[in-house]
Amino acid sequence: MTNKQMSSKDRLISSGTLLFSEKGYAAVSVREICKHAETSMSMIHHYFKNKEGLLETIVDQFTAKTFALPMQLISKPSDSKQDFKFRIEMIFEATLDVCILERDVLLVIIREQCSNLLVVDFQKGFIKFIEQAQQKGFVRKELDASMISGFMMDRIVNQVQFAPQIKQDFKTDLLGDPIYKKRWMLANLDLLLNGMVS
Repeated sequence: MTNKQMSSKDRLISSGTLLFSEKGYAAVSVREICKHAETSMSMIHHYFKNKEGLLETIVDQFTAKTFALPMQLISKPSDSKQDFKFRIEMIFEATLDVCILERDVLLVIIREQCSNLLVVDFQKGFIKFIEQAQQKGFVRKELDASMISGFMMDRIVNQVQFAPQIKQDFKTDLLGDPIYKKRWMLANLDLLLNGMVS
């Protein structure tokens, strides 16, 4: 879809995301966003009220897309160890895929230290999901459930954030090489689910 085929609202979101990721939120003006989106200044006020409203919309759309499937997967307890592992694998893969696809938005969120209630809800739900698995004996009881969620999200976010530098230093390409991406994901899931010490 070309820029002109997108609605003015979508063009503003796309332009805001790109400019915020390249320059930072504070360095980008409403005029610059509207010029890049090829729309009038009144449109940003019409759809978002102001630049802050545009940023909130960008973050909200990203978090809704990122956590839609994971929220479904943690909505009820697992009934078997295999089901639990399958859901963790699905959560990991879905989150990784969205972070790669929406890397510009992820960089904006990191740079601007944006928070979102959906992220908080997911964290709370994920901790509860892990604790339920602990009660059923699927997860070691001595593990801190909040650390498991943090470990998983840190691995994904840091790898996607620093992917260009990692590619340069280690010649591995998480963003562009599907074979390496699958290998990286399976290795991290193995570490998450099975630990390191035999």
